[in-house]
Amino acid sequence: MCGILAIINKKGSVARGEDLIKSSSIIDYRGPDDEGFLTWSTGDQSKVWAGKDTAQSTLSHWRYDALTTDKDFAVGFGHRRLSILDLSPAGHQPMLLPEASLAITFNGEVYNYLEIKAELEGLGHSFKSKSDTEVILHAWQQWGRACLDKFNGMFAFVLLDHKDRKVFAVRDRFGVKPLYYYTSESNVVFASEIKQIRAFKGFRSNVNDELALTYLAIGAVDQTSGSFDKQINQVPGGHYAEIDLDGSGNVAVKEWYRLTPQVWQGSWDDAVVNLKSLLSDAINLRLRSDVTVGSCLSGGLDSSSIVCLAAELLQAKSEFAGQETVTACYTDKRYDEWDFAEEVIRKTKANPHQIFPTFDDLQTELDKFLWHQDDPTGSTSQFSQWSVFKKTHEVGLKVMIDGQGADEQLAGYGGNDLPFYAGLMRGMKLRSLVDEMRSYKKEKGAIPVGFLLGAAQLTLGKGFASVLPPRMRMVSGSSPEWLKYQGAMSLYPSPAKSLQENLNRQVYSEPLPALLRYEDRNSMAWSVESRTPFMDYRLLEFTSGLPERYIYYRGTRKHILREAMKGVLPEKIEKRKDKMGFVTPEEQWVRKDKQWFSERVSETLDQFPAYFNKDKTIAHLNDVAAGVKPFDFSVWRIVCLGKWYTLHK
Repeated sequence: MCGILAIINKKGSVARGEDLIKSSSIIDYRGPDDEGFLTWSTGDQSKVWAGKDTAQSTLSHWRYDALTTDKDFAVGFGHRRLSILDLSPAGHQPMLLPEASLAITFNGEVYNYLEIKAELEGLGHSFKSKSDTEVILHAWQQWGRACLDKFNGMFAFVLLDHKDRKVFAVRDRFGVKPLYYYTSESNVVFASEIKQIRAFKGFRSNVNDELALTYLAIGAVDQTSGSFDKQINQVPGGHYAEIDLDGSGNVAVKEWYRLTPQVWQGSWDDAVVNLKSLLSDAINLRLRSDVTVGSCLSGGLDSSSIVCLAAELLQAKSEFAGQETVTACYTDKRYDEWDFAEEVIRKTKANPHQIFPTFDDLQTELDKFLWHQDDPTGSTSQFSQWSVFKKTHEVGLKVMIDGQGADEQLAGYGGNDLPFYAGLMRGMKLRSLVDEMRSYKKEKGAIPVGFLLGAAQLTLGKGFASVLPPRMRMVSGSSPEWLKYQGAMSLYPSPAKSLQENLNRQVYSEPLPALLRYEDRNSMAWSVESRTPFMDYRLLEFTSGLPERYIYYRGTRKHILREAMKGVLPEKIEKRKDKMGFVTPEEQWVRKDKQWFSERVSETLDQFPAYFNKDKTIAHLNDVAAGVKPFDFSVWRIVCLGKWYTLHK
């Protein structure tokens, strides 16, 4: 797990070593173990260089000179290394495969690299390291871009083929690892984080008004390939960018993967067995490491499933000495899940670590937290996750497994209810619909009139704003009254008309891309690699092809996961239905310290006067803090946008 940088100079232009050094050094926390650079100029072989943080063992091993600030090049790579696989100098990057005229700077993990390596060795390839980076190079030499279909992992890499005079920048299937790019008249820059591009000489920020306004209105972030800076874009998950070094230097972005559901034709019982098998294997692959692997444990169904299955796998290998787990806890029991986490700890005999994030912590660490995020966050819940990885770093762990991705493919959110009912209605699955109605009434004491009316209106294609939850209702209405712009939700789509359509949206547009950004930034800020087994593409292809009532059944979400985890999870977890995720007592913080929020809201109003109705915005804050209006995360979004702008302008 690392940080990468690539600078490609367009025809007739040059860049200098200072650009590589500055934009690579700014993310030293992503790779505190080692540093390296590579340059290539037309007609030359690639050359590797040291930096001020290059490990002494690497210097002795490779015997190369330090990169100077006045070094010119046509293509340059930078790399910061967090050593996880092959801790030796042989795993140093950027890495070369001279016989194939290939060079790479790589961030992430290809978890099935051992299987691919064995296949390549059978085809005559030989290896000098035990790293997955070298496997990527040989795989590209053997199969070209088709090698991507073989990789199971999270990855972003830039590869130089100076024989064919092309550069490829590749992102994993679902965008677990970040990859941003910026083009100017002279250069193309690829980077792990936006701040690296902002540090590039000559770059000038330009706020993306459309994204900023949609964020303020409904909290949407990372829904597009853009960023809050109009000039910076992402290579989308499942895509690669190609640059012809003999051409104009234009970036051609092409898709290499799209989620294709594997329609399930078997029985319910077989589906349950298959889910457990796929998840177990995904966890097993993500336990591969040359350093200790721990787990983030919230006490919810997803993280608890991972910890319990990992315990079974480690015990089977006779490697079990008690997993290291980290949990965010709160003294206010309304936001605390420790009782649930403790059930898992007792069952698995894990070694627990706790951290108690406070509002004082948020105030103290706010600038650092938001600087690392690059773009604004949806709420303070991301600070809870930040605190978990802070504790992870403090106890000396470098790799953690987390449950990101389960909610989006297994209907963990309440917003799936209406699309689920609409899908049953549109598919004329009346028996299932009646069954769901009865189950709802049994649990809630009333028929789900709102869902039924909304489903009917969606099915008939008529207006549906009156029956939707407030957040979705705004999509067909106007922006909040405190915003001047009344068309600020242009990026938010109309409600999905089936459960599977909604789940696919959650994976590709909202909220998973944002959650993956938080996961990456919060973990890497503390030099920790976070692995997400629910993002294994085999699992996603399987769950996306399941009948909808395997996922949502009689009012119970994640139905098949609960069934698969029977006997594995503590019963208290398996039957748990409340949903918390990474939470903070944000509502209490706003009401307890309104003055702090008020001061920062005022700063944002001064920075973005064209966005806000000032008096209405202040009144909105007062009403939320006083409980006159229902609590939502809008106050935080206003604060966050202003702080983001101050930190990154």
